[in-house]
Amino acid sequence: MAVLGRIIIVNNEHINLRSGDVVGDVIIDRDYLQLRTYAMGDVDCERGSKQNIQFTKEKAREFRDLLNEFLGE
Repeated sequence: MAVLGRIIIVNNEHINLRSGDVVGDVIIDRDYLQLRTYAMGDVDCERGSKQNIQFTKEKAREFRDLLNEFLGE
């Protein structure tokens, strides 16, 4: 399990965007939220997860604050 331990804000790099759709899924249980993304083109999620990360409630709150900043809320 890859539980997120620290979020580092990087302001001096550019996001490397790639064209195409990526499927993601979210699983929520009592203690964790897990976000998985799959390989581009794997719309049926059959080739296994490409990346996944688990958030504790504390890290989810921290990430929510970053999302709110991004959304201007």
